[in-house]
Amino acid sequence: MKLADALGLGVREVVAITGAGGKTGTLYRLAQECVARGQTVVATTTTHMWPPNPADGWPLLLGSVPEQRRRIAQVIATEGRAFVAHSVDASGRLQGIPPADVAALAALADIVLVEADGARGLWLKAPASHEPAIPPQASLVVSVVGLQAVGRPLDSAVVHRPERVAEILQVRLGVPITEEMVAALLTHPQGALQGVPGGARVVPFCNQAEGDSARAAGRRIAARALQAGGPVQRVVVGSLWQGDDACEAWGQTAAVILAAGEGRRFGRLKQAEVWQGRPLLVRAVDAALASLATEVRIVLGCQAESLLPLLAGYDKTRLQVVTNPGWAEGQASSIRAGLASLRNTEAAVFCAADQPLLTAAEIDALLVRHAATGASIVAPSVHGELRSPVLFARRLFPELAALQGDIGGRAVIARHRAEVQVVEAADSAPYADIDSEEDLWQLAQKNGC
Repeated sequence: MKLADALGLGVREVVAITGAGGKTGTLYRLAQECVARGQTVVATTTTHMWPPNPADGWPLLLGSVPEQRRRIAQVIATEGRAFVAHSVDASGRLQGIPPADVAALAALADIVLVEADGARGLWLKAPASHEPAIPPQASLVVSVVGLQAVGRPLDSAVVHRPERVAEILQVRLGVPITEEMVAALLTHPQGALQGVPGGARVVPFCNQAEGDSARAAGRRIAARALQAGGPVQRVVVGSLWQGDDACEAWGQTAAVILAAGEGRRFGRLKQAEVWQGRPLLVRAVDAALASLATEVRIVLGCQAESLLPLLAGYDKTRLQVVTNPGWAEGQASSIRAGLASLRNTEAAVFCAADQPLLTAAEIDALLVRHAATGASIVAPSVHGELRSPVLFARRLFPELAALQGDIGGRAVIARHRAEVQVVEAADSAPYADIDSEEDLWQLAQKNGC
């Protein structure tokens, strides 16, 4: 996914780029993508930054924005883009325009990109009291963090204003920077949220996801930031140096565990059946909570009161039990109940409670593919056959909610087969489900239990 798409960049936006770890690169990448879309672009700064490389062909206009407004409009009309700054200082850096002058630029171009913060080329920062210099017209604030900071000491070699980060997060200088610390900084009122105008969207960008380890760290940071709630409803994980489509858009997601049935073919309530020391329901909940999903819903129905004690020891921060009084209708009623409990969820993974070997890895594979592609449906494929669990994006929630009877999402999948992104399963075991005691016995034999 391209960076502009991952950020949800619209038709007319004022984008303020803050933080550390790739602000300037982010500005130029967005400019390139917007021009390729056919949008006109003004790039500017409200702080200080190095001028664009002459080889890149940016028209550079210096001076007072009100005084050169007509000239800026002419350049945009002929070139499609312009870089605007107040002046150049003795070091060769551009001196920024006043934040209030951005309003005049917004009237001249489709997209205005503003570098609104300074970090001296480091990978992480917390703003001082006078920072960042976000224009009041900003509709989108992109707070950048460099993932290379994770695991490094909290000091001035890695962090701009490390003492400020230590104060905000209540940690000591010099401690290793953790994923939890980065996520906390992205959601703290005195961190990435400082100075954000009312009504502006805040989308952190976890940059420098150049390897599997860094990308996995970025995904976990995104999950923690989203789980914190608040104004951060989307996080981008990606790299400015891994190609044009190396970004993932992480939004609010849910893992919905369907566990309302009576287990008629099994002969008793199979959700409570113990497998390798844990009930099937508990195994499903553990897998969902260990995943990157923002929240977890458990839909209970038949004998719900006998299953609730199995969930008593869980922290309910991310976990919510939903009771489906109409469970006897079949699976469609549980899907409807699960959907009704969701609020700002962008995508939901519907899981069955009778897959003992399913883990967070299988759920995460679906979430990752959705974040990378924006696909409406993501499903695992075992030897060419689509299996459970399946991810559905919000735009298909109304179709799922219209289902009736003892059917699941297969009817919706059939209507949108061309939109399905498939995750090929190297191992079929996690997708095995249990319908009978014989199934459970065979699974035990295959796994040496």
